Amino acid sequence: MNKRVLIVDDFPLDAELTRRVLEACKDIPEIVIVADGAEALSELERRHDYAVILLDLRLPKVDGFEVLKQLSSKPFLSDIPIIVVSGNRNDYDRMRVLVMGATDFVEKTIDYAQFRDELFRTLARNRLCCEDFVSPA
Repeated sequence: MNKRVLIVDDFPLDAELTRRVLEACKDIPEIVIVADGAEALSELERRHDYAVILLDLRLPKVDGFEVLKQLSSKPFLSDIPIIVVSGNRNDYDRMRVLVMGATDFVEKTIDYAQFRDELFRTLARNRLCCEDFVSPA
């Protein structure tokens, strides 16, 4: 399986924490980080071989909802699993992204261990990269 992961997050600290979670995988994936939705769409036009996209919703230029809409309309990109990773706690928005084609939703929390565990479980549940993890210390 391809081990390339795209993280789309405009907040550097959140992108770094997500990267650190992924680096705990036994088979560390190649991680690409972009800071806005327009950059994500450009990257995905250039390379379509991502195993998974970890997408924030609140992004500059093009928000996560529009990224989802664009990806679902392109046959060569619509099969890439998308996990929304957001601090958005609105139940309507959670349902909306799932209806729009997101594979799953992980809530960002200030508790790193909780976030790490939830992201690991979500990736494994969806049989995406990082099915095997280094045991947390």
